Amino acid sequence: MADELHQSHPPSSPSPSPSPPPPRQSPKEEQEEVNPEIKSKSRCKNNTFFGRHRITAAINRLQNEINIIKEELQQLENIGESSTVCAGFISSVESIPDPLLPETIGPTDVNWDQWFRGAHGSRNHRRWI
Repeated sequence: MADELHQSHPPSSPSPSPSPPPPRQSPKEEQEEVNPEIKSKSRCKNNTFFGRHRITAAINRLQNEINIIKEELQQLENIGESSTVCAGFISSVESIPDPLLPETIGPTDVNWDQWFRGAHGSRNHRRWI
């Protein structure tokens, strides 16, 4: 077969068609063209030990996450409606004033408030570290 590929026609012999015949492929190449799936499987077969392990680990991790989320959903379904509880809690908190917060509208000490104001001049924008 290799002899057939390497034989050349003399330059003086006329060719039957204007275009050269397509190059012949080896039987292995012809088989790969027929079954590209087999080709990809044969390539992956040698290097899949670590790939399979990683894929299995990723699948197990995802299954664990799915189970955790299912358990959380079941717990949320058993809790009941939380909006009525939240609305009652917010109304009770808002009705009672906080004893630690001052009831004055403005600042009690102007000097204390200067630390929370922004700078007014461009000189004050510098930062000293």
